[in-house]
Amino acid sequence: MNEWSELAVVIPREAADEVSALLFHLGAEGVQEDFLPGERPPPRQPWDEGPEPEPPARLLLKGWWPAEATEGLVETLQAALEDIEGAEVGELAEVFATDWAESWKANFTRMPLAPGLVISPPWMAEPDDVIIEPGMAFGTGDHPSTRACLIATHRLARPGGRCLDVGTGSGVIALVAARAGMDAWGIDIDPECIRASLENAARNMLSARFDETPLAEVPGTFELVVANVFAEVLIQMAPDFARLCSGDLVLAGILADRADRVVAALEADFSLLLREQTGEWVSLELRRRGA
Repeated sequence: MNEWSELAVVIPREAADEVSALLFHLGAEGVQEDFLPGERPPPRQPWDEGPEPEPPARLLLKGWWPAEATEGLVETLQAALEDIEGAEVGELAEVFATDWAESWKANFTRMPLAPGLVISPPWMAEPDDVIIEPGMAFGTGDHPSTRACLIATHRLARPGGRCLDVGTGSGVIALVAARAGMDAWGIDIDPECIRASLENAARNMLSARFDETPLAEVPGTFELVVANVFAEVLIQMAPDFARLCSGDLVLAGILADRADRVVAALEADFSLLLREQTGEWVSLELRRRGA
């Protein structure tokens, strides 16, 4: 492994471009902007309204140099930043270049979710695993919402029935339904998700349909409908769920304080059978009234 040195600098936000250019001029191989500890704003959610909050007045710049190229660096940088009010130069820290192409794989392992249902990355797959390549599309089974949908789909899937996977992401939920013998269709607004889903279907030698058809334009009815999206979006989709779902409806991606609103939007057409919570995330299983 190659040895590198990292140097962090706290600066006023408006000086970011100037100081970044200075770090590169002083030989930095890379520079990254970051928030100071405790100042990172919460991620903006689809239901948030109004303008985004102003970013913090200060930011953290990190630069990286080959260890042998840092002699006098701290002193030189301190002198160069004397005229920038509030600038603070940290101490050099040793870091090591890692083989990221391999080390990132440690974050993904085989996940047994139920008897007969294991989700696995390609490099750990065993016979009969559902193989999902971690990538840009959401849905490797590690998030509580995805896990809940996968377990429910595995349990509720019936050979010969139809399954609609709304917001399919990696396609993993539709593929679990297809593996159980259902006619599975995954839809998503993101073309990258459709590409990933089709690749995962080929990887598992399963047949399923994946495309960008809007939910409002999906025809027919489905014995199983699964949607793993935000609560506010699920509420907007309620009329389409009532039109499309003839049997079981599995919903997830719901923060606990919004679950009652989702149930209320659907109670005219569906009965609530199961509500489960993992941390702040809730999943719901409902059934079409009269089904």
